[in-house]
Amino acid sequence: MKITIEEFWTRFQEKSERLMDLDSLNEQEKEELLNSVDEDLKQYSEGLSLEIGKLGTNGRKLTLTADGDVDYFEDLINLYEQSPILDFWDIVAFRQGKGANVNITFENYHLSSKKMWFLPMENTEDEEQLGLQIALDIKETEDEDLLVAVYSLIEEMIGEYECATILSYFEIVPTFENMEEQGFRPLTELPELINALV
Repeated sequence: MKITIEEFWTRFQEKSERLMDLDSLNEQEKEELLNSVDEDLKQYSEGLSLEIGKLGTNGRKLTLTADGDVDYFEDLINLYEQSPILDFWDIVAFRQGKGANVNITFENYHLSSKKMWFLPMENTEDEEQLGLQIALDIKETEDEDLLVAVYSLIEEMIGEYECATILSYFEIVPTFENMEEQGFRPLTELPELINALV
């Protein structure tokens, strides 16, 4: 059954105090509460999820995400724009970028942005989009898990919205000597490049 944006936020507000006290609930109560909020959200738009941050001195962060699926970006933006002001809640649209130095572990891969390189590739069909060659010290570059790990790392660096709307494609290549002579730059410089494009 579909619900409206107003109905979702009404339901969220009804549960917001218990969500703020999430850490004091037992595992079953916590799971039931989070599942009910997730079900409410799916009734508004099945492609959206939310992430509730750790409790800090200013409360909690609520991140609305479409997991990088641009088909649901409009739903997310509408939901965010109609979000109420709630005490001790910082409501954020899309997973935000964390900047240059990011480490990620996915399956058997442990990746660090400090040990990787990139080469920007122009998208001839759309100047506002970018392709990337990503170089890292790995011989087998076609592994599906590696592709997911690298995409997740890039998303964590530059943010969900930018990753989905600016990055049109990427490919993984092994590192070689004299990377800079071939035009490659340290991957830690990618957020700066993306900020210049936005």
